Amino acid sequence: MVQDVLSGDRRAFIKLIKQYEGLVLHIVTPLIGTGADREDICQDVFMKVYEKLNTFQFRSKLGTWIGNIAYNTSVNFLQKKRNILLSSLVSPGNEIAFLETADTDISDPEEIMIRHEDVQHLNRAMDALTEFQKTVLLLFYKDELSLDEISSVMEMPVNTVKSHLFRAKNSLKQLMQKMKYDEAAKRI
Repeated sequence: MVQDVLSGDRRAFIKLIKQYEGLVLHIVTPLIGTGADREDICQDVFMKVYEKLNTFQFRSKLGTWIGNIAYNTSVNFLQKKRNILLSSLVSPGNEIAFLETADTDISDPEEIMIRHEDVQHLNRAMDALTEFQKTVLLLFYKDELSLDEISSVMEMPVNTVKSHLFRAKNSLKQLMQKMKYDEAAKRI
């Protein structure tokens, strides 16, 4: 695909964008939030990919290389615009549904409501995490990148990635438990 893009095949570049747009969104959104800035940065990322594709040396996966560009573009944007609010890092349109299973044939309305509430609790808990923790969780669970790949994307040592992932999972678990207790207390 890289060779096809480099030879000027527009369809190959469109295919590349479609293949990696989810990864780019999962890196950009936790850092930037939603809206026009996110769209602009995602476009910038793919423009940089197009412009720099001839420098890709196949030492890593193409996704890792693109992820690194997305991460660096986002961080550079944040450094230029420190006044951006990071409160809405995961938008309702980009809900994280770690709790969804492959079993989508749930016909019990009560089970559907419970799962929907769990996803809502999860998204609220995700909002309380740091941007690094959110990014690490998204890359690890949603994009299924390895710790080494996340380390390359975020340009931090693997042990730091492990630490962020461990803390994020613990924080998420505690927040989810607290939210469930708070919801139960409201019903009393």
